[in-house]
Amino acid sequence: MKNKTIIIIVVVLLVGLLGGYVSLSTISSFSKNSSSDFTQNQNGVGQRQDLNRANCLADECLTVNNLDYPAGSLSTQAKEALIEAINDEYKAHALYEKTIEKFGLVKPFSMIIRAEEQHISSLKALFDKYGMEIPKDNWAEKVSAEETLKQTCQSGVDAEIANANLYKDKLLPMITDYEDIALVFTNLMDASQEKHLPAFERCN
Repeated sequence: MKNKTIIIIVVVLLVGLLGGYVSLSTISSFSKNSSSDFTQNQNGVGQRQDLNRANCLADECLTVNNLDYPAGSLSTQAKEALIEAINDEYKAHALYEKTIEKFGLVKPFSMIIRAEEQHISSLKALFDKYGMEIPKDNWAEKVSAEETLKQTCQSGVDAEIANANLYKDKLLPMITDYEDIALVFTNLMDASQEKHLPAFERCN
């Protein structure tokens, strides 16, 4: 009886040890795979797999080896395009800020103004990347809110249509040799057409 008990205990211990080894092996393998997947996801989401000096944007530029600032020089035409783009975003931001000052935190202005801040930041990152001085924002002195909220919504519609057309018809053709600038301009154009414009049309 004692011998049987000892055998049972030994078998249980062996099973426990084997089970622990299998579990550790599985966890180790899972960790390696997860780590690999995480790296892949980090490189894949919001970034190009062929990230390089020409197409890196803002934080993604930190992963490009030997990238010194300024990253290169821009043509006169590309510089003009960047300046016009940021001034147009400044103008929209100022208009929406004036509207909020007059009517309060009304939608969609209270949300779109934050998007405009992000647009401006993405353009400023390009100015920094190419060593350009960022233009000052003095549009608060040049715009004013409309008399009624309905009129201001229509101003938003007009502004977003004009913004999208500016990128499509004028600014994008000016920077065809710069993949990073083209990507930012395209994203801003799409935001105006697909998100901001419908929001203003609903409030109009």
